[in-house]
Formats: sequence, structure tokens, C-alpha cells
Amino acid sequence: MLNLEATPRPVLWRNYDFLRLWSGETVAQIGAQITQLALPLLVLGVSGASASEVGLVSGMQLLPALCVTPLAGLLIDMWDRRWILLGSNLGRALALTMVPVLYLTDALSIPALCVIAFVVGSCTAVFEVAYIAYLPVLVPQDDLVEANGKLQASYSVSQIGGPGLGGLLTKALGAWFAILANVVSYLAAFVLLFLIRHRAPTTGAESTADRPRLSDIFTSFGLLWRHRILRVLTFQAGWFNFCEQAIMTLFLVYAVKELHIDAGGVGIILALGALGSLLGAMAAKRLGEHMGFSSTLVTAMGVASCAPLLLSLTGGSGWYDYVLSVLAFGIYGFGLTIYNVHVVAFRQSVIPLTVIGRATAAYRMLTYGPFPLGAFVGGVLGERLGLWNSILASAVFSVVGWLFFALIGSRFIHAAGQTEQTS
Repeated sequence: MLNLEATPRPVLWRNYDFLRLWSGETVAQIGAQITQLALPLLVLGVSGASASEVGLVSGMQLLPALCVTPLAGLLIDMWDRRWILLGSNLGRALALTMVPVLYLTDALSIPALCVIAFVVGSCTAVFEVAYIAYLPVLVPQDDLVEANGKLQASYSVSQIGGPGLGGLLTKALGAWFAILANVVSYLAAFVLLFLIRHRAPTTGAESTADRPRLSDIFTSFGLLWRHRILRVLTFQAGWFNFCEQAIMTLFLVYAVKELHIDAGGVGIILALGALGSLLGAMAAKRLGEHMGFSSTLVTAMGVASCAPLLLSLTGGSGWYDYVLSVLAFGIYGFGLTIYNVHVVAFRQSVIPLTVIGRATAAYRMLTYGPFPLGAFVGGVLGERLGLWNSILASAVFSVVGWLFFALIGSRFIHAAGQTEQTS
């Protein structure tokens, strides 16, 4: 189990390679948050697309979690993870450059945006597996919770500044220009990661016969299944992510079309709501120390799962809708960030470094795979049932998943944790 000692360890602030990784991830996340807001608005603005088309483009960016991530894990365990991180950032920058090019030449279309979204999503899928596998090489195990807390704090800061900046750029100069800002952020992240000095072996295998093989992709799923805690966490994350993406896809359309909130207003809502994520990142380690691993996960996931129900109370007018939306995203972000900090650190602690790339890829395929399905289903439900009804239904399904996790899954986590502590 994780060592959650409360003793301060300032060593991370002297770990310059970690600081470069942290800085590069922060810059890239700010840019990614800009695109997350600007891309759906670009679809709505340029083509007058429907909710299902917005869901289709969003889903294409998330689809690589199913078809690219497993192969990425294999490559990450075979090759230099630093170079994989560099290539991923460069690939994302080049793909997104096509958006302003196509827009300025009047060639932008839904199929073109789908292709660009898929390429960007593929590079992101590779990057996110690689940096999780790379972090335990740069950071001692006792510092993993703190390091992941800092990375989650950066993600929260990007959620605060990114959507607001994206909304302002979109409102002032257009969504295509906001996406261009994301290109700059990926190039800046490339430079910061290039400056990392640490050189780690790509795999612990010393002979060619021991190197990862294509068939090892499937054995990684077996590793997740055999480990009781990882199995429970995988099921819960997949269910939650499906509901989350459906809600987010629906809310962006709902806010613009029914609440009559412009791009700047949506950005402000997401930015203020992200303050909850920042608070969660700051509180994660201390809550884990006081509540214990199992209780922390159940409580944090419950907060995140129930918060979107507040969106069902919107539909009034003016400031009322703004306040409810900010509260919904703030409370949701607070719980989810605490949950993620401890789950990621736990996986990095129990999975051997020689297979962490493949195991992380398998986990992300099973938990991120529902993202595109959630985006697509959310868009279809929005057209069939109405946007408000679909948001409520998705939020209720999220709560149902948490109830199963709290009543059944937490027992497995607690029991397995007791076994590991006494073995």
C-alpha cells in the first residue's frame, strides 16, 4: 500500500527534471483546455452543427483511447519515454495547425474536424500514458502522492485559466485563433520536456527475448483483472467517465442554445468551477492521511458523482444559472481531483516499472474508452429527449454507479488493502 507519511519532503522542489515535466504538462494542459472549449464552439459557429455533430467531433478526439492506447503502452515499455512525450506534443501541434489553415481557406468541414480531432486525440492518448509511466522514474515512490497532487493542481489551474482564456479569445478573435494558441502551448511544452536531463532505460528487460511483445498487450488486461483493487477502480472509472462526457457534451450545447450564455460566459463558468479542482489537489494528501485510502476514494467519488445534479436546477435566468453551474463544476472538480490523485499514485506504486506502460494503457483503454461513447450518446439523447432531460438522466446514472461503488466495490478495496498490509 501507499506510504502516506505526513513528513514534509521538499526534495521535489530540487528535482529539476520533475519541475520541467510539471511545467511542460501545465503549459500543455492550459492549451488543451482552450481547445476543449473552442472546438465545439467552432463546430457550432462554422457549420451550424447539431448536438449530435458536436458529440461526433468530441467523440473522435476521445476515440483513440480505444484503438491507439493499447499499442501506445507497448511502445512506451520498449522505447525512451522522454522521446515519446516529445513526439506526442509535436504531433498535437502540427495537427491543430490545420484548423486555422482550413478555416482561413474556407475548407473547414465536419469530416476535416473529425480527422484532426482523431489525430490530436491519438497523440494525447500516447502522451498521457507516457507521462504516467515516466513519473515514477523521475520521482521517488514516497513522493508520488505529492507529485501527482502537483500535476493535478496544474490541471486545475489550466481549467481555471484555459476555458476563460479560450472563451475570451473565441469571443474576440474567433475559435480558430483560440486553437492557434493551443498550438503555441504544445510547442512550449516540447521545449521544456526537451530540457529534461534524466535518461532512463526503456525497459527492465536485458535480453531480446524478454522485451515486450505484441501479445503482451492482452496480458496487461489480465494484470488489472487479477488485482482486486485495480479491477474495482477500472469499472468505476469507466462508468463515471461515460456519464461525465455525456454531461459535458450536453452542457456546452445547453448553455449556448437554451441558457443563452455566450462563449465568454461558458469559459467563465468552467474557469470558476475549476477552483474546486485546485482545492481538491491541495487537500488530497491530507484527506488521504486522515480518512484512509478506501474512505477517501468513496467520499471523493460520491462528491464528484452527485454534483452534476445541480445542473438540473438551471433554466431560470441570469445569475441564477451561472451560480448553479459554477457550483456544479466546482464541487464535481473537488471530488474528482482528490480521487484521481490517490488512484494514480496507487497504480504507480503497485505496478512494476517494466510493465507500467502496458498496464496504464490497458487501464486507460477501459476507463477512457467510454468517453467517445458518452459524447455520442449524450448528443443523440440531447436531440431525442431534450438537453435538460438528458443532462438529468446522465447525472442520475452517474449517482447509480457511485452507489454500487460505495456499497460493493469499497468492500473489495478495504479487504484487499488489509490483505496487502499483513502480507
